[in-house]
Amino acid sequence: MTYQELLMDLEAPVNRIRGGINAIGIMTMGLAQVQDPYTDGFNVVWNYLVDAERDLRRCIASKEEHFASPSNGAPH
Repeated sequence: MTYQELLMDLEAPVNRIRGGINAIGIMTMGLAQVQDPYTDGFNVVWNYLVDAERDLRRCIASKEEHFASPSNGAPH
């Protein structure tokens, strides 16, 4: 499996993760509107997942740049 194929395979799962994060965000906003006592807990989880997803995307992007670099023998 090439690196490009791996990236293609990761795209759908990462997008599903993003959808779940968005759902938790919407739930958190709804809980905040009704002043639910669990709002803070959901907000912590939401922020943690947003940060983790951002870090995952950064990692993928940095590896993509590494493999695209001419010094790594990648075709252009």
